[in-house]
Amino acid sequence: MALTLRQEALLLDVSRPDARRSMVFLATGALIGLLIAGYGLFTAKGTRSHAVPAEAVALINGRPILRSDFMTQVQTQFATPFAQSTREQRRKVLQDMLAEELQVQRGLEIDLPSFDPDVRTALVAGVELEVSADVLAQQPSESQLRDYYTAHEGQYVSDGRVRMRDLIIRGREQDAQQAVAALRAGTALEQVMQRYELADSGRLLDSGHVDTGEIFEFAARARLSPEVYAAAVSLQGGQISDPIQLSDGIHVVVMLEHRMPVLQDYATVADKVWGDYKSEAQRQVQEANMSYLRGRADILLASDAP
Repeated sequence: MALTLRQEALLLDVSRPDARRSMVFLATGALIGLLIAGYGLFTAKGTRSHAVPAEAVALINGRPILRSDFMTQVQTQFATPFAQSTREQRRKVLQDMLAEELQVQRGLEIDLPSFDPDVRTALVAGVELEVSADVLAQQPSESQLRDYYTAHEGQYVSDGRVRMRDLIIRGREQDAQQAVAALRAGTALEQVMQRYELADSGRLLDSGHVDTGEIFEFAARARLSPEVYAAAVSLQGGQISDPIQLSDGIHVVVMLEHRMPVLQDYATVADKVWGDYKSEAQRQVQEANMSYLRGRADILLASDAP
């Protein structure tokens, strides 16, 4: 609607109140504010602060490089106290730290962890270390360590050792029974082997020769078949097993000497108990953290996912 000359004069007369003039000024002010805000939004290079906080030596896109980290890096790199370092040395370290931070930020910007396995591995290790930091810093008391030792005594049993022969006969089971009876009666081993055509199975060889020396039980477990090892581990020194029928023949175990596993006292394994206690505490806190992360994540599996 066109304004008359009188209405225009009244509108421009600021000495007199006018509702239309107030609305015009209000709309004009709002428009100017929006223009200023839009300019700042589309020309900003990121959230910035023009004041570096006291604890930082620099800011990069709002992220600080801590003064303590800077001082530590100078001392480490040049093997000299920070107060004795030169301006050139400090400048070099700062420039290196700035370059590193810029590359880190760029890596996050392009989502480098999503496709670089080394970066993903480093991130996982870093998160696990952060989660475990409190556990690693804590020092368990003597009573806590002793309680852990008592609750996990099975972990502190010494390794058993054996000196044995694993013999095999490819004849009849009756011959194997007779060979076992002869051995148990005290007949010399070599004589029984010759009479009943027994031979070493070849499972306990050392440099191509039959190993009749003492070996750890775990080594015997690795070399022998499960059935033969199960029979051997229960034998005392001087005992002979019953015949064991397997696909390659009938086995007979002759236990020459067996040093049974024994529980080691706390003083002997105190260092191992301490390490196991810390490892168990780390495992528990990492499992709790993973449970928390799973609980807050939206995980969707494919229909054919295992």
